[in-house]
Amino acid sequence: MAFLYSTEGRFICFGSLITKRLVLTAAHCILPKTAIIARLGDYDDAHTQVVARVQSSHMHRLYNQRNLTNDIAILALDRKVEYTNKIRPICIVRDTRWRKSIDSLNPLTGAGWAKMESKSDSVKIRTLELVRRQPAICQVDATTPLTTSQFCAGSGESNLGNGDSGGPVGGLIPFGKSQRFIQVGIASFMYGRSAEASVFTDVMSYIDWILAVHNHHK
Repeated sequence: MAFLYSTEGRFICFGSLITKRLVLTAAHCILPKTAIIARLGDYDDAHTQVVARVQSSHMHRLYNQRNLTNDIAILALDRKVEYTNKIRPICIVRDTRWRKSIDSLNPLTGAGWAKMESKSDSVKIRTLELVRRQPAICQVDATTPLTTSQFCAGSGESNLGNGDSGGPVGGLIPFGKSQRFIQVGIASFMYGRSAEASVFTDVMSYIDWILAVHNHHK
């Protein structure tokens, strides 16, 4: 997981490392005239952390700020980071023949902030199980249904919050004789009756765009 901050130290969003230099996140996390720093490694262990400045950003050209469609962006760091036991790229499936299998992954796993019971001003990272829901649960209004590049997931007691934007959600798929965790979505926004579910950007819908940005930074 990548933690994205302003240079003043204000937390902005989460993201996920997809190469030694690229971080996948939500487009609405890119703020005008705001320089971004990415912190990688265990949030609670400063010894494992690596900090890098964001050199450039790639927001999807069809991103709609009003309804958050095409809410996806890639940040290019100012240098390549070294992989360690605590800093690894997340896996993304490029082969669209996996579409049916990926769409059937349920429940999914996401991560976000959680307040610690012992200290109200202290936070830690929590892992949540997110159940896929019918798109209508996350529909903003009667005239704005979710697009095919968005999906709805969560429940009343297990849901991401508004501060968890940009973070990855995914699940396990077969890989050889074992399994591998893959990212299938990006946390976009929380919506629903009693905030019971969240909307996610479907990563596979943008695989060609992701590869194009990746090739640009080879």
